[in-house]
Amino acid sequence: MLELKQTQKLSPVLTQQLQQAIKLLQLSRLELVEAIELEVQENPILELIDKEPKEDSQEEVTREETVNEKDDVTEWLERYSPSEEYAYHEERERPDYENMVRKTHNLRDHLRLQAGLAELNHNERVIAEWIIENIDDNGYLAYPLSEISGTSGYSEEVLEQVLKKIQKLDPPGVGARDLRECILIQYEARGEKDPIFEDIIRSFFDLFQKTNLKELVKRTGYPVEKIKDVFEKVKGYDPKPGRNFADEYITYVVPDVFVVKTEDGLEIFLNDDEIPDLRMNRYYVDLYLNKGTNSTTKNYIKKKITQAEWFIKSIQQRQKTLYSVAKSIVTFQEEFFEKGLRFLKPLILKDVAQDINVHESTVSRITTNKYMSTPHGIFELKFFFPTGINKEEGRPLSTNVVMDLICEMVKEEDKKNPLTDDEIVSLLKGRHSIKIARRTVAKYRDALNISSSRERGLLD
Repeated sequence: MLELKQTQKLSPVLTQQLQQAIKLLQLSRLELVEAIELEVQENPILELIDKEPKEDSQEEVTREETVNEKDDVTEWLERYSPSEEYAYHEERERPDYENMVRKTHNLRDHLRLQAGLAELNHNERVIAEWIIENIDDNGYLAYPLSEISGTSGYSEEVLEQVLKKIQKLDPPGVGARDLRECILIQYEARGEKDPIFEDIIRSFFDLFQKTNLKELVKRTGYPVEKIKDVFEKVKGYDPKPGRNFADEYITYVVPDVFVVKTEDGLEIFLNDDEIPDLRMNRYYVDLYLNKGTNSTTKNYIKKKITQAEWFIKSIQQRQKTLYSVAKSIVTFQEEFFEKGLRFLKPLILKDVAQDINVHESTVSRITTNKYMSTPHGIFELKFFFPTGINKEEGRPLSTNVVMDLICEMVKEEDKKNPLTDDEIVSLLKGRHSIKIARRTVAKYRDALNISSSRERGLLD
């Protein structure tokens, strides 16, 4: 398995390759396709192949008998044919893609929904609305807290406390006041431990923005290669985390994973139809293996072949990790897939990470911006990691389940005598042994856009 951990002993080249592999994990399908096409443009060794290979594509490159010295690249070439497909791919019947989800909500809608589910008291929720209204389309806080304080009447200290909670919402980096804070928020969200990266961004960001490498080395005392690593790493961060929610964009979500009920149970497979397959360019492989090729050319080709190998393996590992995580989710949430939303259980990233023996941050990255088609609809992978509500007896329930129960109660209530939040609390306890506070019911009701009992009574 490809190891995606950084250590101080890694060479700068290997560190860059690991960063590339880590970045591929968190890309959406569309971003992955773009990354592959860009890599093909930059690396002449790589070329795209059709999903339906031509007859002559099955020919293999043979190694010339005159090549006696074996190095890593030569051995690698012996193991793989240039016509071989490297994308993680299983030949299974694909479902129709007509079942797609249309996303039209903007960034502020997205933040309001999350804030409605967050552990905020009534006053904090009001303040959160003030802050969310002042977040621009790029995800940044558009005005200083001093100005928001003057308009809202809340102190800067209180606003700061709620802002910190907003900054923990999705997308990572939202609510930042400048680029430096945006990067640090994303860094903390990833759970990474890189003291040099953190120190440079936190304490020397002005020099970093000016790309003043010489002065950074002088001021920090860090080796130049370590500082270069920071410049490379920051490329994987989003400087405008809110741009994917711009009002003018309407996107359609195509599932990355399909879970289908069959006679044999639940079947899982990846949607990789639009992900290009790669192979080594025959001309450059032959040139590398040719005894008459000069050493300069051979060294260049060897470098590009190594890069190509790592890129291909990184894509393979991304797909295998995605499949493993999806399979683990299905195992943990089997009752949801068989019976529906009410059977969704609390689950944390650590559970899946331990199940498939990877780091928790790997699970976090691979579940970002990816969707799963299930017998009950299409859901973002993050959906399957809900927080829990304790029952007085039996297993805990996810907040999604509790919200579904509240929604059903309101739907079936006497329209002339709507249920109050206190009555919903009593019903949840009496019917389902769920002990929950009235303010939590109010929070979930607001998140579901359900009016208060008084307002529902007036609407009747």
